[in-house]
Amino acid sequence: MVTEPVFGGDEVRTEQEIARWVAGVAAKAEKYQQVSNQVAEVVVHEVSRDGLVRLSVGASGALQHLEISDKAREVSGATLAASIMATIRRAQSRIAGAVSEIVTSVGVDEPGTAEALVSSYRQRFPEPAPDTPPWAEQVRPSAPPPPVRRPVQDDEDWDGPAVTE
Repeated sequence: MVTEPVFGGDEVRTEQEIARWVAGVAAKAEKYQQVSNQVAEVVVHEVSRDGLVRLSVGASGALQHLEISDKAREVSGATLAASIMATIRRAQSRIAGAVSEIVTSVGVDEPGTAEALVSSYRQRFPEPAPDTPPWAEQVRPSAPPPPVRRPVQDDEDWDGPAVTE
């Protein structure tokens, strides 16, 4: 943490304080540059739960690599799309953890700054909801009505109305 220089007193001490302060600011700037460079290189890999999709996202959350399994031919387009999107969201949600590791390894010693940086990634890429497709929560139609049954043909019609004339 860089403290403010103490001014006043003799000229030599003031120059020493300014030099110390400048060195502290330069060291902090170097750490932040290291963090920036390392975060720019972050790549998170993820595989879908159903094994249909393998992908990678960068620190910006943008898709960098996508592989779709041949098994995808056996599922609907909606299922494949849902698998891709869920996998992207899971990969993106892991970016904040990677940034946190970088901040710790570089030694950013200002908790407010480190937390603000990691928090910004958590806000941009939150933990995904459970793997329930969005359409699963929609109202589903009730069970179809039972089929209409034809009346049984009764040749003698004993149950019918009486015919009198």
